Amino acid sequence: MNQLSPPNPTVKHCAMDTREVVNLLADIAGQVESILGEKGAVSVFRYAGAQLGKRLGEAHPNGTEDDARELIAKFFHDKEFMDAVGLQGHEATLSGCKIGLVLQERGITAGKHALCNFGFGLIDGTVKAVTGKKIITLHVESEYHAEGITCKETW
Repeated sequence: MNQLSPPNPTVKHCAMDTREVVNLLADIAGQVESILGEKGAVSVFRYAGAQLGKRLGEAHPNGTEDDARELIAKFFHDKEFMDAVGLQGHEATLSGCKIGLVLQERGITAGKHALCNFGFGLIDGTVKAVTGKKIITLHVESEYHAEGITCKETW
């Protein structure tokens, strides 16, 4: 009989890497878009992100925008969706965005896709749960370069 060793707690073990998860989500977004149209898919994914953000921020009520930003940056970094998240004022700079890279591979411009709106909803939901303040995150620009992609958002 074979015995499995317990996983090393310092090494992540996952059936799918981040890029595979993002590709799967992009496929799902495409199916939702084929049923509900582009605006419907954006709405569904933005709502899903806001709900996740609400859950993420529920444990930190009566906090500040900086508290919410820290939660958001930690979530994106821990889940390996971004290499780095810079937050200053009412602007976020997302470096090495895996969502943007997968979209680029598919010939889709980052910023308006349903998956991008999932991220925007997550920001909105987290800020609302932590501060009680309603915001609407919008895409400013995406810049593709040798190291990947950098996206800028504002609210």
